[in-house]
Amino acid sequence: MSFIHHSLMMLEDAGMSVAYPDIDWITHDGKRSSFISSMQGRRVSIEQNQHLKLMMIFSILDFHVDAIHPGMEGKPYSQKYKDLPSTGDYDLMLRELFRVAKVMRNALVHNPSAFSIANGNVKIGYLRGKTDFHMKMSKEALDSFYTAIVMYLKGDMGRGSYFLGIMRSFYANMQAGIAVFSDEFGNALEQPSSSLKMKPYTRLVHPNSPHQISGGLVRILVPERKAPAWEGLDFHITHNGDDFLIPREALSEDLSISEHDLINNWRREGHFPQIKQP
Repeated sequence: MSFIHHSLMMLEDAGMSVAYPDIDWITHDGKRSSFISSMQGRRVSIEQNQHLKLMMIFSILDFHVDAIHPGMEGKPYSQKYKDLPSTGDYDLMLRELFRVAKVMRNALVHNPSAFSIANGNVKIGYLRGKTDFHMKMSKEALDSFYTAIVMYLKGDMGRGSYFLGIMRSFYANMQAGIAVFSDEFGNALEQPSSSLKMKPYTRLVHPNSPHQISGGLVRILVPERKAPAWEGLDFHITHNGDDFLIPREALSEDLSISEHDLINNWRREGHFPQIKQP
């Protein structure tokens, strides 16, 4: 959708920064090459106007929701939230991100005196009818919130296990930084499944990883590397003409995975992260 693509480009040019995963590669000689993937604008900084940033992000997210669910157009935001599907982690986390964004947007528009951002922390508190709207979110949680929304909007990781592994981490980071939350739907966000979480900030890609397939098991034949605690590792292989990107988090201690699990979960979707140096 060109509107979303161009809007995100505009926000990037306006200086919006999100913690999109940075990608490194292991080159053929064993060294590493880096590609900085975070959105980093160079002109003016929208980070100095958090209210405008929130309103623009919410508007693009709302457009995205209407585009993928045409029947939503024109409905109140609370009705959109109720009507959004929540079967499966992909839909559930998108739905809850919309819920958080809705609370912030409505407070900013309808009760601006009840909305504050100080040192990056968001505080909301007001009563509307019999409903208590409250939220207290840390700067780290706010960063994860924005990054998660941009990941959904860009859609460049597909919708499969790789995207979900990173999204569950950002979503968990956001939840951990929300000390208080209440709206017309309750006082807690929905929880995704306890499936795999992946390190979301830096991923080191090992392209064309040597591997063997025997007895229904795929084993990566690459020596383990010592890596910082925050860095994730991905192994790229080709199997039956398809590209697969397998995170270290999905492999056993001996770097193996069942062929069934490989085929069902780790076929590469989208075009990020790149499996070759640009």
